[in-house]
Amino acid sequence: MFGESRGLEHERVVYFRDHATGVVGIIAIHSTALGPAMGGLRLRRYATPADACADVLDLARAMSLKNAAAGLDLGGGKAVLVDDGGWTDPDGRAERMRAVGRAVEELGGRYTTAPDVGTNVEDMRVVATQTRWVAGLPVDCGGRGDPSPVTVRTVFGAIVSAVRRRLDRPGLEGVRVGVQGVGHVGAALVARLAQAGADVTITDTDAERVRAVAAAHGVRPVEPEGFATRELDVLAPCAVGGAITRANAASLRCAIVAGAANNPLEADDVAELLADREILYVPDFIANCGGIIHVAGEAQDLDAGQVERLLTEAIERTDALLAEALASGRMPLDLALEHAEARIARAARPGERAAV
Repeated sequence: MFGESRGLEHERVVYFRDHATGVVGIIAIHSTALGPAMGGLRLRRYATPADACADVLDLARAMSLKNAAAGLDLGGGKAVLVDDGGWTDPDGRAERMRAVGRAVEELGGRYTTAPDVGTNVEDMRVVATQTRWVAGLPVDCGGRGDPSPVTVRTVFGAIVSAVRRRLDRPGLEGVRVGVQGVGHVGAALVARLAQAGADVTITDTDAERVRAVAAAHGVRPVEPEGFATRELDVLAPCAVGGAITRANAASLRCAIVAGAANNPLEADDVAELLADREILYVPDFIANCGGIIHVAGEAQDLDAGQVERLLTEAIERTDALLAEALASGRMPLDLALEHAEARIARAARPGERAAV
């Protein structure tokens, strides 16, 4: 079932294919310096196998940074599944998820999976029939349910902090926020922003979803084309990564970029282009860490008080990071990377890996 390779600085990259069901996926473990790797299970279409590999490598690295920045004793990993159109039948999807569970089990606890783009708590229920290395399970299955609302909590906190620090506004009343992508997390963020009085515009490639979210929360739906360059106070990328590129960075008309998407920048150097234009970018792995704190609480059996403390500290840490960046003239991304990488480095030992 497995083929294996080494990927850049990643500790392990595993390609798996189940011939009986047709499922094809990749699991990447970036680092276990802080503990076993944890990260979501993503299902999406990829133009080529190379695109799938590049995505999982980038996402796994981002999870190392996110877990470190969130104060979790977890390493970073990620899994991607190739959407070949065969995931729509419920029975067939369940068989495929069981195959995924077997692939995760083969890693012997080095990687714990959880819901991500394209997957949900019901998928985790099926994966858990084959492995115990899974979190984000339904409540009736012993889990703590959908992590999306908790992800929104830290994203919303990041937006509030950025608006206060960059725009000198105490709240979101009348602040123009554009939410790009209204899946589970994006739609929940829209609800929270609308409740706070923000002037919200939304878009998504799924036109029916956009109409439903707009009707539910009284916000404006627009076409995806050119959305990132609309005149906004805050651009909140909440879809797949790479929405802000070297090509369109010069055309953004916002003061802040802060959202739920993982790896929203085409590359880290895009942050420099934004900084040159005085656009405040809140690093994704700082803003969207609420979801991983939620599933880590489940996987590590943290009580409600411990999870609440981690969430509160994450929101406070974001605010402190933005204050430090604006006071020092440095980019938040540089500071966030320094802090997360230093924590990983302190935990690492030359020639050793963390015990599983």
